[in-house]
Amino acid sequence: MRPTAIVDVEGPDRVPFLQGQLTQDVKAMRPGETRAAAGLTPKGKLLFVARLHALPDRLRLLLRPASGESVLTHLRKYAAFQKVTVSDSSDAFLRVGLYGAASAEDLPEGATVLPGEGEFVGEILALATVRDELGAWLSARSLRPISEEEAEVRRVEAGRARFGQDATESNLPDEVGLDEAISMTKGCYVGQEIVARMRTYGRANRRLVGFRFPEGAISAGSLLMLPEESEPGKIEQGRVTSSVLSPRFGAIGLGYAFREVPPGGRLICVADPSRGAIVADLPFA
Repeated sequence: MRPTAIVDVEGPDRVPFLQGQLTQDVKAMRPGETRAAAGLTPKGKLLFVARLHALPDRLRLLLRPASGESVLTHLRKYAAFQKVTVSDSSDAFLRVGLYGAASAEDLPEGATVLPGEGEFVGEILALATVRDELGAWLSARSLRPISEEEAEVRRVEAGRARFGQDATESNLPDEVGLDEAISMTKGCYVGQEIVARMRTYGRANRRLVGFRFPEGAISAGSLLMLPEESEPGKIEQGRVTSSVLSPRFGAIGLGYAFREVPPGGRLICVADPSRGAIVADLPFA
């Protein structure tokens, strides 16, 4: 099961309302379609990252559990003078990430397959009332649950940033590589001016990257510097946000490197200069 928060937006103004709140082109979405989306501050910083699922009568935001309450409060604040209702539907659904291909054939009523993201080839969103039937459906196809540790390794291997860990309110969307979540053709939305200015006149000073740790794992939260830096820690050139031990790739992680550090470039850990981090493209290969 994927822990999730679900926020539903209903009412005749739901499309124009979210069109002005999200980076995604909501007007272009058809019922049944799922796209990445984000909400920004007026300064272009991330408020939340979500998957947006369009239904005939509502727009559904799939979020990290930690984001649910704040997104609900945020949208309700701006919905006060719109013909929309914003509700928490988290307890009504189950969300299952699929790592292998699975046909939607014979799914329990009240369950649907959504397209994948990152390490997932797809996911199932099902009414909580069909938990037992969904469990039987998964078992009949020899689909086994995996541990949190294995799930974290697969997430890092795929290079999928987790909001609240690899991406926070301090980040611009371009730093996190959220290209699929941002429409460059839609009209105004909160933070749009900053996003457009960044893409027209400049580029982000840092970007999300993969790290390989040849001398052993460097823990999340560690600062990185250039090997030739004479005053350790004075000039930060990178930061580790996730760190795992992958059976395929060894000690690897996610984090940020400043734009002057190229793929293949080496940084060292400020706290332990004997350990290095090699910048890698994502996903790991």
